[in-house]
Amino acid sequence: METDASSINPDVKLVTIDVKMQIRTLHAKVTFLQETGGMTEEIERMMTELTALYNKGDSLPTTRQPAPAATTVLPKLLLKAETMQAHSEYVGPDWKHLLIKPGDTIIAYAYINEVTAVGFNTRTNLGGRFPIDTAKKVDPQPHEKVEIFMAIDPPVLYATSLSSLGYKTGQYVRVCRWEKGGIWAYGFNLSTLAMGRFDSRYHFKKVEWHKET
Repeated sequence: METDASSINPDVKLVTIDVKMQIRTLHAKVTFLQETGGMTEEIERMMTELTALYNKGDSLPTTRQPAPAATTVLPKLLLKAETMQAHSEYVGPDWKHLLIKPGDTIIAYAYINEVTAVGFNTRTNLGGRFPIDTAKKVDPQPHEKVEIFMAIDPPVLYATSLSSLGYKTGQYVRVCRWEKGGIWAYGFNLSTLAMGRFDSRYHFKKVEWHKET
């Protein structure tokens, strides 16, 4: 039974937001371990016990089902954004795709499929889709500051434009670049993989991001 959001204690709300982000992070890490063959029996057992806590009945399972073969789940949201440098030009079919020139720095946030990623071009200050084979990961990877906002209200339709970020209440948005003044930002929707401009003042709430140690 769900609780009315308006009646939840503010401290509980913060914990709820944190739990959601921790679950997303845990899912990404487990997926990575499965894909790289790093999953251990101990972690599998702990995941099974954790899941059992939310199933009917009080007893934990005494036997563990064999884990399925590791598979790549696409689209794949990247736990850590990947900095890439373009080595070839790319002109996409529409405004949803990046315009790329050789030497451009691209910050990739997700893989849509095996050949296409979603990223932000630091030269044009625009985001969109691009072919993975047009760029190569930079080594070593530079540090990327993580700023996450949660939409607390639906978008105002009359204030939207082609460059506006599409979102729904409850979805999380990562900042790609702040505009001058620190009010408007270009962001990446973690739920829809869409990119665009958003006003951080009224319809969003900044989420405290716990850095990994």
